Amino acid sequence: MEHKQLVKKLRPLSRNVGVTEELRGWSWDNSPLKPYHEVKLPMYSICSKYCPTSRDVYLRHVLKKKGEMTYPVSLGSITHAAINEAYKQVRRRNFHPNFEEWYNAQKFDTNTQGNLELIKKYATIVWEYVLTNAESKFREAMSSQPYSTEEDMIATSAPFLIEHKISGELVGCSGILSVDCYDYLHNIMFDVKTGIKKEEVNFYKLYTTGYALVFESVYEVPVDIGCTVFLNFKDNRLLVERDLFHISDDLRSWWIEERDKKAEMVFEEKDPGLAECERRCMYEAVCKA
Repeated sequence: MEHKQLVKKLRPLSRNVGVTEELRGWSWDNSPLKPYHEVKLPMYSICSKYCPTSRDVYLRHVLKKKGEMTYPVSLGSITHAAINEAYKQVRRRNFHPNFEEWYNAQKFDTNTQGNLELIKKYATIVWEYVLTNAESKFREAMSSQPYSTEEDMIATSAPFLIEHKISGELVGCSGILSVDCYDYLHNIMFDVKTGIKKEEVNFYKLYTTGYALVFESVYEVPVDIGCTVFLNFKDNRLLVERDLFHISDDLRSWWIEERDKKAEMVFEEKDPGLAECERRCMYEAVCKA
């Protein structure tokens, strides 16, 4: 269904509607994309809207407060690391690496509120899911391309840049960003969210939009399609939801608005005030102190 939506809806939409030139990443030296302030924020500070007043940005970047590692943050961090390492092993054509050996060698922040064994269990499930699917696609590709090398088949069956390091300075972001995943054959920017359901938030598209703008600013390659992948867990099952969308003018303008608003807050050291928050965040303790 997602493939049909991509081919029949999103690709034609991106070709017909397009994107305004001034909202492409390579227009970083002109308004509205040109940053107003010499403030470089990480992508999560620009895009996250869990705090209604964005006071988490003020606490982190103005007061230099360190948040605590909550269970959702730890789960997301370890899951992303597991996906990254699993694809590293895939590129080496190793589809059966030892998870325990890799996990025990990591230096994760274990000062977290939550069940560490449960986090490890879910990371294992994601690890096995990635490797099993990658091996299946690789074997299928090998069986249909008798004249291709194994290196070629890896490059085309898993055409992903995972945790690709890139500078976001041209568009007002941090000097080193990590793109969750970029599909270089189908030109799709991916962002992975863990422990969040699609209907729970309305701002998740900002992340992929921001990474697309950064990618365009550095490589001058148009990125028109984004996809957010939601990973959730039920007992011993991994549940995967995907949301494909056109990275439109409206999304790009929204991202620029969020960047400018938060950069101004940091530049002017302006406290936005306490918020009535329902979701526990990393800065709850210091925010209410």
